[in-house]
Amino acid sequence: MKTTSTLPLSHISFPHWHTDDSEVGVVVAKAAFVLSTDGARVTRPPALDMADLFEGDPATSALSREQDIAPFKPRTDLTIRGSARSFDNAARRDWPVSISIPDRLSYGFHVRGPSRWHKTGSRWQLGQPELATEVPLTYALAYGGSTRQGDQVVFFDQNPAGQGFMTEVAARDLDGWPAPQIGLLAEFAAAQPFTPMAVHGTMPLAKGWLPRRASAGTFDAAWERNRHPRMPLDYDLGFWNAAPLRLQIAPHLQGDETLLLRGVSHLHETLTLALPKVGLALQSHPTGDAIPMVLDTVDIDVATIDQGHATVTMLWRALVADRDAFFPAEIVRG
Repeated sequence: MKTTSTLPLSHISFPHWHTDDSEVGVVVAKAAFVLSTDGARVTRPPALDMADLFEGDPATSALSREQDIAPFKPRTDLTIRGSARSFDNAARRDWPVSISIPDRLSYGFHVRGPSRWHKTGSRWQLGQPELATEVPLTYALAYGGSTRQGDQVVFFDQNPAGQGFMTEVAARDLDGWPAPQIGLLAEFAAAQPFTPMAVHGTMPLAKGWLPRRASAGTFDAAWERNRHPRMPLDYDLGFWNAAPLRLQIAPHLQGDETLLLRGVSHLHETLTLALPKVGLALQSHPTGDAIPMVLDTVDIDVATIDQGHATVTMLWRALVADRDAFFPAEIVRG
């Protein structure tokens, strides 16, 4: 396929096997906007992410940016990057963070200052969190991580990058270890040193983490013999959704929704952000036919929210069954 556009966005097209083993065309478009109280303005076209970007070693660190090269996402991924911040910049031991879209989405958790598991007599206790005004929204601070048992390293498969995960065997040689800073308030209150907690956060999840990797299907000898390099028969397209399950939205967002963010600004208890009302379509030059493009990724960076603006990156995607009919094609306003 050959795809063009006069719009201020980045784009790419590539072939891919669909779930029925047919080869389809995939078109991806990416744009970035600055959101402020004055509305949204488009920025220069952002670069396409051609590979996953991690905070450190891919085996042990959190995913920072998910690659844009995916065939389809059945739901819209909503991710929030930056930090949680206490309102009024007041030092607190914990505070709530929530993300909501009226009638579509409601998700929340607590963040807290650093704390540790420590031993008092023969019992492990979770210490009181330190005061904090800012907590980075990274899975490195959510429940998870790894621990060493003799010559073996044991990982928490839902979040190998986190902290707080521990086994009784490994703890015998320790006097303490860091507790997570992101989670549910009720789970912190009832926490036991060797009982797993739920993983909470707002960033994309790596493909190798559970539960995401379970959607990739079964890669066994039969797959290698009969289907490689195609995906397994039990592969689910939901594998390409990278956001936490609570931040995957179906049906897809349209681009005119209002988001309410709490706990991410020193200046506002609740922030109201309106997504740009932008729709795209892929138009065939030979026939004039058009395919609506689906908004399947919304990434909001709140790092500069207290300077009066945030950045939102949006990705649209289209599947083209008849690639010849869309050669060439143009990405236009939908």
